Amino acid sequence: MFENVNTVYQLIQYASNKAQNGYVSPEDFNLVIGQAQLSFADYLLGQFQQFQPGRPQARVQYTENQITRQRLTPVIYGYILNPDPTGFAPYPGDYVQTDAMWTMYGNSRVRYCEQEHLYSTVNSSIDPVTTNPIYLIEDEGFRFYPLTIGQAKLSYVRNPPAIIWGYTLDSNGLPVYNAATSANPVWADVDMLEIIVRALKLVGVNLQSGVLLQYANQIQEGGQ
Repeated sequence: MFENVNTVYQLIQYASNKAQNGYVSPEDFNLVIGQAQLSFADYLLGQFQQFQPGRPQARVQYTENQITRQRLTPVIYGYILNPDPTGFAPYPGDYVQTDAMWTMYGNSRVRYCEQEHLYSTVNSSIDPVTTNPIYLIEDEGFRFYPLTIGQAKLSYVRNPPAIIWGYTLDSNGLPVYNAATSANPVWADVDMLEIIVRALKLVGVNLQSGVLLQYANQIQEGGQ
């Protein structure tokens, strides 16, 4: 239903008109839908404000729930890292959070290590990094041990690709949908409903996803 950004734009316009909130310009739409999907991705990753005293975990986070993880899969990507001689490899440009890390050959897990445990981990005779490699998270990238680890495979959560309603102007100066300059959502329909709810809140319209689904059906039946 929402694989086409034009359907999303029509639904937001329809809901806004129903609530008598007026016209949402293409520029405003592109802004609020971008903010809304970032907010939704943040929710799935586990918002820090949801942490409870004595239990530093969010109520919802993708590493604890298979369904939540599946909903986030459109923005989980693979990437090959090439550490330099000092063991450093920069983040991908759209990097948000590490999902998993393996060695390039053998698919051995590369473990995360906190800086405060680096000395004891690197010098461990029981669990040597030569056979059980580790990585640290630094401000601009990863630091691997041993330094001779070679390439590593990263699975990571990236920033959601932009949703853009592209347009041209007709003879009256009104925007008309242009698929060639648009970018469609990557999310499943059930998640797009959540994102649209968040976008509408940003323009002052508070609706539940069930009402939005009814509106979407009305648009489809009306051939808009």
